[in-house]
Amino acid sequence: MRGSKINHHDSGPRGVFITATDTGVGKTLVAAALVSHLRQRGIDIGVMKPVETGVSRSNRAGSDGARLRRAAECHDPMTEVCPYVFRLPMAPLTAAHAEQQTIRIATILRTFQALCRKHDFVAVEGVGGVHVPITDRIDGLDLIQRMGLPVIVVGRSGLGGINHALLTLHALHQRKVPVVALVLNQPMPVRTKIARMQEKSTLTLLQRLAKVPVVGPIPYSSRIQQNWNEGLVQLAWAVEIMRLAKLVTASGRENS
Repeated sequence: MRGSKINHHDSGPRGVFITATDTGVGKTLVAAALVSHLRQRGIDIGVMKPVETGVSRSNRAGSDGARLRRAAECHDPMTEVCPYVFRLPMAPLTAAHAEQQTIRIATILRTFQALCRKHDFVAVEGVGGVHVPITDRIDGLDLIQRMGLPVIVVGRSGLGGINHALLTLHALHQRKVPVVALVLNQPMPVRTKIARMQEKSTLTLLQRLAKVPVVGPIPYSSRIQQNWNEGLVQLAWAVEIMRLAKLVTASGRENS
């Protein structure tokens, strides 16, 4: 599998946008595992987290942007990986206003295009869900459309996962945004019989109703919680991530 390439013959963007049905469902985990897998297969991959909130000076090394950059083994400056970083853990629009800053979509898009010129493939991780406001006029879905990337949706595998996933997929389909896959993740351990039944129901119904490939559930990993870097190396070659990578590369061929 090593040495694989994603071949594109047009001038369009080459990459994927990873969004989520909600916050805290494991979007960064899935994005970083996918990036690590593709990098280990020999793909020159750049990463971007256009806006990140909830980042203090003391935890910048553990930020989503920094984790993606390590997973990609790239040396792009953090100002390109994450053009806008804010301290408050709030929606980008609110976090920016609190620091008396303005998020400029033109800046994000220029940075994205610069990364596309430097790398064969670029993985972009969004913030929150598709309708989270980034500016007064632009939300996550608008940004996805302007980047012109196919999308991976990450959602929770348990109770509540069906409604959130279908609402997100509907919003993307309404804008005619191509969806590579819906990835179900276990953000918490599944310990009870009823929780296992709920997860099975979520998976079964979404496989029937989502109308896109459904990957997972990705099992909860205590190792990830204890040591992110070690856990990520293991997850990068999990069967779920390998299947996701195949869908991503197939999508790249279809769009070339």
